[in-house]
Amino acid sequence: MSHSPHAAGHLTPGVLGHGQIPYSEPGTPGNHPSTVGFIGVGNIGAAIARNLAVYAAKHKGDSHSFVIYNRTKAKAEKLVSDVEERLAAHGGIISIKVADTVDEVVEASDIIIASTNCDESSINLAKQIAELVKTAKPRVRIIVETSTLYPTAAGQIDSILTADNNTHFVAAPVFGAPQAAKEGKLILCLAGDYASKKKIAYLLVPAAARKCIDLGGNVEKVAAFKLLGNSFIVGTLELLAETHTFAEKIGVGSQAFHDLLGDLFPAPPVAGYSKRILTDDFDASNGFQIDGGLKDVHHMQRLATEHQVPIPIIDI
Repeated sequence: MSHSPHAAGHLTPGVLGHGQIPYSEPGTPGNHPSTVGFIGVGNIGAAIARNLAVYAAKHKGDSHSFVIYNRTKAKAEKLVSDVEERLAAHGGIISIKVADTVDEVVEASDIIIASTNCDESSINLAKQIAELVKTAKPRVRIIVETSTLYPTAAGQIDSILTADNNTHFVAAPVFGAPQAAKEGKLILCLAGDYASKKKIAYLLVPAAARKCIDLGGNVEKVAAFKLLGNSFIVGTLELLAETHTFAEKIGVGSQAFHDLLGDLFPAPPVAGYSKRILTDDFDASNGFQIDGGLKDVHHMQRLATEHQVPIPIIDI
């Protein structure tokens, strides 16, 4: 398995800039272009791919090429079109194409960034990649999974992929709504092989994420960390909904509470969620699908049960 020891003192997150993430500079000097493959380009995956491709085109030292696969091919084609239009407007040239199969992505890519909708899909994809690697052109490959996984699922994926000595796995769940992803303001969490984490951190920060948090070598730990963060978000949503309702029932009104909230807790995510409740804006195209949210909640409840930690606000 690719779990590597991680030195103390490397857990301080960096904000923006390659010199401010929690790793030393890459060991090999000079430009070494990679082919970056994407499997799954939903709201978050598409935003990461788009930002990374545009960033690479605008920074001549980052001359990567890109190959995109999505089960619904039209989404991948739209992504490529969006990138080409943006580059045509602002300058920059890059190699980016749509793949017809996962096989094409595995064969062509040095780095594969996957984003799936459930643990089962992530595990099945890992098995598929592991089989394809056996007959693909030999090379060192880094497989990055950005999905929210249950800890044991992350561990299973790590074991499947790293059975091949040239394949490394990095669990890289992200925090941030689709709008934050579009703006390149995600918070990137990493665990896995140290050298691979270094490469992925330099690839994605600041191109697609504003900050990197290193959770060490144990991929199950970063999966648990992601669920911990999501549990706080879900709990905040429940508290906001209850308080908005309370404000209406006692005649104060939701608007007054929303304004107060902005003064007491001037955090953009809190204000954003409060505004959506205030205006009844529950359009999933600007956020997350309810089935994905419920999947995460079930993971939180399972993890809490296993560790005998009550989480009543989540259980509501």
